[in-house]
Amino acid sequence: MKILMLGWEYPPHMSGGLGTACHGLTTALSQLGVDVHFVIPHLLGKETASHMHIVGADLYAKSNQKDMPNLFEATRATHVAISDPTFTESLLSEPPSNNMQFLKIKKIPSFLTPYLKPETYSQLISFYQAYFKQSQKDRPTYINEFLLKQMPFMPPVFLSLLQYENANKSPMQQYGNDLFAEVARFTKNVLNWAQDQSFDLIHAHDWMTFPAGLTLSKLTGKPLVIHVHSLEYDRSGKNSGNHQIQEIEKTATQSAQAVIAVSHYTRSIINQEHNVPLEKVQVVHNGVYSRQAMATYKKEKNLKSKIVLFLGRVTFQKGPDYFIEAASRVIPVLPDVTFVIAGTGDMLPQLIMRVTEQGLEKNFVFTGFLKGEEVERMYSIADLYIMPSVSEPFGISTLEAVSHDVPVIISKQSGVSEVLNNALKVDFWDVDRLANLMIGILKYPEIRDDIVSMAKEEVRKLQWERAANKVLDIYRKTLEVPQAFASV
Repeated sequence: MKILMLGWEYPPHMSGGLGTACHGLTTALSQLGVDVHFVIPHLLGKETASHMHIVGADLYAKSNQKDMPNLFEATRATHVAISDPTFTESLLSEPPSNNMQFLKIKKIPSFLTPYLKPETYSQLISFYQAYFKQSQKDRPTYINEFLLKQMPFMPPVFLSLLQYENANKSPMQQYGNDLFAEVARFTKNVLNWAQDQSFDLIHAHDWMTFPAGLTLSKLTGKPLVIHVHSLEYDRSGKNSGNHQIQEIEKTATQSAQAVIAVSHYTRSIINQEHNVPLEKVQVVHNGVYSRQAMATYKKEKNLKSKIVLFLGRVTFQKGPDYFIEAASRVIPVLPDVTFVIAGTGDMLPQLIMRVTEQGLEKNFVFTGFLKGEEVERMYSIADLYIMPSVSEPFGISTLEAVSHDVPVIISKQSGVSEVLNNALKVDFWDVDRLANLMIGILKYPEIRDDIVSMAKEEVRKLQWERAANKVLDIYRKTLEVPQAFASV
């Protein structure tokens, strides 16, 4: 079975749980013998892992803004002309391990990154256009001034782009002027590459890949499986989301042959917001890889105080403001506790200001974006992990915290609450109860130890192999249903 999978982030350049989930799922599917060809937007070109072959794109595809297809036409088109130049492909040889020869990655040139808002994309394009107008010697100063004064919440992956080997060639001129034009351009590039490929089924992760998946399915007659990790409803709230993104999500979930949701919580929202029958939406919970807590990191802990951790995007969806409000109630009782906010996002400047205004700066640390070993170290020295999300489809970071022997308090408005019975749960808005639970765990180590022990037993059952078997079953059942002929 050959699967063409469309995603929008993969290690090492990740902004959230989507990249972790795609890595875990594709690795487990590969071990089951599924031939996965994973297509991602190609920004930095170093997405890799020790277990996989990588098929990379060496050339950027140039296309003028006026040639961009209308995004909604692309999702409903009966025929799309393939006009972009073909890409030069190169295979970076790397010896496979176990059954990893079934996993290949195709990197499609694009400026897309996860969780990017339309307005943020426009700001970033404007920044890079101005950046490339600067002389080489003035660019570092321009970056520092821009980041410090205007965009302290800039997605970390864009900072890395400044070190990209072709940066001085001003690649920004090759990208769409707005986020939806860039999604349409990515769709065209996927179609261009896929016209010479053979596959049995298309699997698309989240809204930026849905237009490509829908159009490719219509052109080839191959079935489409939509995988919903996050909805605009989660990211922006019920009445504040972007209408175009909502329409793309609605079209995709209604048109696909099968829909996978990461939780029953998300399944219910898909049903209510997009009018998709519940029987069409299958739930596949995320997994986690077992790991031992890093004893060496625990020894490195140089703070005598307890550490309470918030790790994630600093945005409305994740509820960091509720974390600060609860912390302000804990500090009078436990004045030596250190609260760490690890991550970046559009709410970061206002949260730093709020902490300062409340005189809590001695109890707070803002680390910025963390990755790789930095994340491992942070989990390992934390005494308590908090996930106060307003709307969380799953919350894979919670499983990672538990696997590092860290007790967790999680929002009831989350998918992970369905699989972790031995975690303390609270409504995201109930900061008084959240504060009381924090105090209880920090003051009474026996409670902490019991919670960790029971939660770790649950996490051991949430392995990616289990999720992959469920997805494989969905593939098989979808392929059993006769498909319509491809559009011509």
